[in-house]
Amino acid sequence: MILIADAGSTKTAWMMVNNERMIIGKFESGGLNPTVFDNETMSKNIARNNEILQHAHYIREIHLYGSGVDDSVARQKLEKVLSGIFDKADIHIYSDMLGAARATAGNEPGLVSILGTGSNSCYYDGNDIVKSIGYMGYLLMDDASGNWFGKQLLRDYFFNKMPKQIMQQFKSEYKIKPDKVITNLYQRPQPNTYLASFAPFMKKHYKSKYIKDLLYRGFEKFVTQELSAYDNYKDLPLHFNGSIAYIFKKELLEVIEKHGLKAGKIIKNPVEELIDFHV
Repeated sequence: MILIADAGSTKTAWMMVNNERMIIGKFESGGLNPTVFDNETMSKNIARNNEILQHAHYIREIHLYGSGVDDSVARQKLEKVLSGIFDKADIHIYSDMLGAARATAGNEPGLVSILGTGSNSCYYDGNDIVKSIGYMGYLLMDDASGNWFGKQLLRDYFFNKMPKQIMQQFKSEYKIKPDKVITNLYQRPQPNTYLASFAPFMKKHYKSKYIKDLLYRGFEKFVTQELSAYDNYKDLPLHFNGSIAYIFKKELLEVIEKHGLKAGKIIKNPVEELIDFHV
């Protein structure tokens, strides 16, 4: 059997298929970003899902698309973790950007973006990633990502920029305290994931004008700053992958249309789209 996975810092989606392209199982486990986690943590994040462990011995092939695997040392680190659990499998590890590109653009050229916990983009020629702006982490980049929106929510809360009702709801739902926020941002690991944990507030209070304006601001920033850095961004379809893009695709499409750009596919997760590519 074959495992296809989409691994991020927050979670990993797994799809198990047989040689006839039949889906045997769908699983979810913890994040597997080797630049964020040590080997022990990644092993535990997989092991938390007993269903995956029950099938581990029968897996003969793994195709994992993940964040933080562009560096060969990081990729080898993740491969060691996987081989320790799936001892019978041939393991193949690719970047999450390539997975998003193959799942959305297929064999056609396009600009492909990920808008999830973090954000990233590339120019894909239908076969390979030809150009990428270069991911410089959540402090410098990640516009319109979950952690970017989480940061804006916290800033607006502490600067008293939220409407009163939204502010009261935000305070009630998250029990916001300055010392707790500072501890999570500056003393604990994965501050980007912590920031992204506030993004679901936007879905829950989606009808608020404040939330809609925040979404437009984030998508506008991503299009005008990141995507416009590609010389051919006006000529190619714009494809998106990730929970933020998928959940708020109405606002995303409106920003794309406003700039006269070409909208492509918008998907939440590339795993099912990649079955035909590997089986």
